[in-house]
Amino acid sequence: MDIEILVNTSDEILFKNIEINSKRDLEWVKQLEATDEHAVIVGGGPSVVDCLDSIRARKRAGQKIFALNNAAKFLFSHGIKPDYQVIVDAREHNVQFVGWAEHFLLASQCDPQCFDNLIPGTCTLWHPVMPDEELNIEDGGREYALIGGGTTVGLSAMCLAYTLGFRSLHLYGYDSSHRGENGHAYAQPENNREPVVKVTAYGQEWDCSLAMAYQAELFPECANNLLELGCSITMDGDGLLPTAFKHLWGQQLTEQEKYEQMWKFDQYRTVAPGEMVADQFVELVAIQAGEKVIDFGCGTGRGAKRIHDLTGAEMFLLDFTSNSIDKDVPIDFFTFIRHDLNNPVPVKAKHGFCTDVMEHIPPEQVDTVIRNVMASAERVFFQISLIEDNCGVLIGQPLHLSVHPFKWWMDKFQSLCFDVFWANDQGDSALFYVAQPQILGE
Repeated sequence: MDIEILVNTSDEILFKNIEINSKRDLEWVKQLEATDEHAVIVGGGPSVVDCLDSIRARKRAGQKIFALNNAAKFLFSHGIKPDYQVIVDAREHNVQFVGWAEHFLLASQCDPQCFDNLIPGTCTLWHPVMPDEELNIEDGGREYALIGGGTTVGLSAMCLAYTLGFRSLHLYGYDSSHRGENGHAYAQPENNREPVVKVTAYGQEWDCSLAMAYQAELFPECANNLLELGCSITMDGDGLLPTAFKHLWGQQLTEQEKYEQMWKFDQYRTVAPGEMVADQFVELVAIQAGEKVIDFGCGTGRGAKRIHDLTGAEMFLLDFTSNSIDKDVPIDFFTFIRHDLNNPVPVKAKHGFCTDVMEHIPPEQVDTVIRNVMASAERVFFQISLIEDNCGVLIGQPLHLSVHPFKWWMDKFQSLCFDVFWANDQGDSALFYVAQPQILGE
């Protein structure tokens, strides 16, 4: 595409607005240190209506919601109060969009009326890069950053989040195209008169406003710059830009890379299923002090520690990431082996403990993993979740890849010719004590 978009407000008005707003007693955006927090940037594209549950989950996980323009009201009406509302457009009608968020990130070029009714302390001013013009700001000695991104609020918000220290960006409603006759997830008559063009890409055709098409054209350069600066970016939804995103950056994380990221989050460590069923395992299985127990997919290591504390067993902890074990779990009671269970296990023992693992295994690898586990231990205690995960949203990746009912897992063990010595359907999880056939009846 070869699109030239002219600013929708004259330079005279833009600079007058900047002059007025820069004199206000407001904090200005400046470059902050990088943070582990996640920025969830929500535009008004039609597909955002399909993503509300995902956005809610990110909100519950403590991620910060940046709503663009009138998307703030849309989210609020669906029970999601944005942490920030971002507006860059200088036109007067944007006054009606202001509200519905905890804090407001308004560009200095916005119409002055956008600032007039805000509660003191709830607004931070930011200065956009002004192409081909020298931005004359009376800063009074205040430190500030110039925010890039061009003419669209979507691109500016990505650069703004980076400046505020966010390195994990999750984008919703960035369709850059219409869905049927709708350009937004909500009615926005201000845009009804914008001309619509046909855009063909990746074998599909979309209706787009010129501004949408221009955003799709500029997005790759903006995204690549942020990626080079250390950001990660995910995008949900459908339309022109999500389709382009999947073609340009559609490579998936490996399973190992997924969990290396997941274990960086304290939320993912809050519950350790192995720790919760360790006592039940010890009651069910006769373990002598000094006997070997393999913990397949040990995670935090808290489950293995509990087993050791109760029995004095020699613990072998296996996981295919090196950052899963809690820092306060002492290392003197276990041997850690970094290992992918899709490969034969390099240690053998009488007892095995495998909790919160099987539901994470890709479907095509389930049989192989069960065989590898059972080949290395005579008897294995399994705890398997039967429900979808709620933590993968932290990295925008699914975690539970093999979600099946209790009977499916029972049939699976038996179809692989292993004997289920004991089983318990707990509703959201299943417990199995599985043995190699020749062990039963000894």
